[in-house]
Amino acid sequence: RGAGISHLVEHLMFKGTPRRGNSEMAQAIHDLGGRLNAYTSFDRTVYYTDVPVEGWVEATDILGDAVNHSTFPEEEFEKEKEVIRREFAMGEDDPDRALSKLLFSTVYTRHPYRHPVIGHLDLFNQLTRDDVLAYYQERYSIANQTLIIVGPVEPAAAKQEVERLFGKITRRPLPDLVLPDEPECQAPRVRRQSFPTQLSRLSQLYPVPGLAHADVPALDVLAVILGEGRSSRLHQRMVEQEGLAEDIDAYVYAPSSTGLWGIDARLQPEKEEALLVAINEEVQRARHSEPSAEEVARAIRAGLTTQLRSQKTMRGQASSFGRGWLTDRNPLLSHAYLQRLALVTPADVQRVAHQYLIEPHRNLIVLTGEAAKETPTREQTTKADAEPHYRKAEALSLAAPLRGVQVKASELPLLSVRLTMPGSLLDEPADFAGINRLASQLLLKGTKRRTAAQIASDIEQLGGRLFADSGNNSTALGVELLRSDIGIGLDLLTEILTELAPTEEELAIEKRKQLASLQEELDHPLQVASRTLRETLYPGLPYGHTVLGSAETLEQISVPDIQHHLCQHVFTQEIVTGVSGDYDDPAALVRPLESVLSNLPANETTTKPLQAIALPEPVRVEKQMDKQQAVLALAYPTIPVTHPDRLLLDVLDEALSDLGSRLFIRIREEMGLAYFVGTSQFPGRAAGYFLFYLGTDPQKRADVEAALLEEIQKLTTDGLTQTELDRARAKLLAAQKFQMQNANQLAYTASLDELFGLGYGFAQQQAQRLETLELEEVNAAATRYFLPQSYVLAVVSPN
Repeated sequence: RGAGISHLVEHLMFKGTPRRGNSEMAQAIHDLGGRLNAYTSFDRTVYYTDVPVEGWVEATDILGDAVNHSTFPEEEFEKEKEVIRREFAMGEDDPDRALSKLLFSTVYTRHPYRHPVIGHLDLFNQLTRDDVLAYYQERYSIANQTLIIVGPVEPAAAKQEVERLFGKITRRPLPDLVLPDEPECQAPRVRRQSFPTQLSRLSQLYPVPGLAHADVPALDVLAVILGEGRSSRLHQRMVEQEGLAEDIDAYVYAPSSTGLWGIDARLQPEKEEALLVAINEEVQRARHSEPSAEEVARAIRAGLTTQLRSQKTMRGQASSFGRGWLTDRNPLLSHAYLQRLALVTPADVQRVAHQYLIEPHRNLIVLTGEAAKETPTREQTTKADAEPHYRKAEALSLAAPLRGVQVKASELPLLSVRLTMPGSLLDEPADFAGINRLASQLLLKGTKRRTAAQIASDIEQLGGRLFADSGNNSTALGVELLRSDIGIGLDLLTEILTELAPTEEELAIEKRKQLASLQEELDHPLQVASRTLRETLYPGLPYGHTVLGSAETLEQISVPDIQHHLCQHVFTQEIVTGVSGDYDDPAALVRPLESVLSNLPANETTTKPLQAIALPEPVRVEKQMDKQQAVLALAYPTIPVTHPDRLLLDVLDEALSDLGSRLFIRIREEMGLAYFVGTSQFPGRAAGYFLFYLGTDPQKRADVEAALLEEIQKLTTDGLTQTELDRARAKLLAAQKFQMQNANQLAYTASLDELFGLGYGFAQQQAQRLETLELEEVNAAATRYFLPQSYVLAVVSPN
């Protein structure tokens, strides 16, 4: 115990079987258009794939082959152990992982949950290949496996194919595991650890029963009332009113045995004492008085809608069925839980608070933030339409010039209305960087009729979700509710558009939270590297900063500035209205909202391309952080999101960023130089860049950099192979089908395309073009954009 052997087996699982060699399984899944992944938790290891329905049999065969016939080649064993050692280093750099490790080792004294899933490095280093093979032979018996298949597959056909694929596998003896009971905590425990982070993390926890216990639904309701959502007691007091925390929530962790009821918070280090006093006052209030019937009703409805949201995709349903089966041999356990949840009363909530949230059982874990000093920079297809589980976006009929998108999904009684709005980085003056994000968060604050707390309470007591955010290219405001309650949500959206009245006090709260997010970026080397790239590629331009802005620019922004910005750049007739879910007549549904949108001003601004810094030769920028890992991020300037070459770059990105890609195989698998390696893109409305990134041992920085540049150069001279193109094509086409499972996501994507002037059907047009894309087109794009002198390399390494 404590060596992380289950996690190591997961890493070795797809290295080869007698039928398939290293990487062949991942590549075969990708050839089907699928995605392959795995994870290890305290209670189980899960291997899963999302794949178009046509490939389900072959995908099941591949998973079964790996799980039951892996050979763990000797040449891969030490290589993968080194990869996990890099993961250990990443964990040491991550404050949230450090808090989790400290948390579980404090609360659990005998139960195996006290050990991290990844293990302890000294025990991990002692593992041999013989240890792994023995463990695999014992625990990976067919009798210890559960196969879940969700999708448009006939049960009889599934049973027949599964019996054909797995029926001849011989069962092996499976010894019972007897887990020790966790002894009752007799006195409070406090553990404190310093960490080089801008913000402190705090967890206060109490032992509670496991998932099958009758008290768990009431404990969940208690967690929602105290700390889930903006209207919760803890959020309103600690974040909104007293400013003691940047964010705070309450939750129940309910595995099969002893679980936890906890409160987590992020805070400025100097506010810890006051926050703890306030938290314990709220705990005592919960212990000694019943919540209101309205609070309990809101929490029950929140539990219902959360469960419904988790069922939107095939993967979500499979996860629910699997969790229920492994916990209680009941794949419909979530339905049984909801029945118990509906019966919870205010008296039940007070009873569990009084019973479990007691001082002798309190565990307090604090990761104390130490403001780290940043080192100065040194320059150095059509078939999908007919398939029942796939859907498409259609036009929503609105009065010109308004635009709308609708996506029908009748299987769940949920409705979502989202306004996709034009506010973006391009609309931010240099001295007001970050104003879009601030403005979007103030949309959730007060109106002339209701305070922010009232708005949060009114929507959350219905189990609904009011959301607002902004990104690089747009701003969003929306609501999701049960179908019967959507009228209330539409009234609220109308009120926000016409009567928004944020105060300077509310602005100060949001500034504080945004500054905290800025501070948190300094904890993550890859984010620091990405921020450095943007500053270098776009000096003094809107894309040179992130949506968070800077401490200096945020300080200058006032409520009138926010209101002016919203009127000029966000609340315009360019807004795209998206309706998704279970509706009859969407045009009639949003008619009251339509009249409000029609009275908004037209947006006269036009998007002009941004020119990145001219790069006659490579630019190298280095930063140092108090971390153990090194991160390299290399960016090439590219094109706006609306450019015709966007699809070609998407193909290159897909081909270079999975477990079967040439980068992963060469740099991580064959050379063992990096823990993670991949690509991504920054797709802006006026410009973009293509990013290569990886994390490595600081001693291997030079080797990694040379290997990465060598692979990019091979890409520009030799290009992708036809096999790589076909695999990327299959994955992108499958990704569109996966997106069609989630009506909300599909409506959002179609709304963005409509906002950008591409049209709500752009995704389908891209899919059709992708079907016929030629290898020469893609390889020409690699040569065109990955110029040997035209890149910025950001290196973030330990001090």
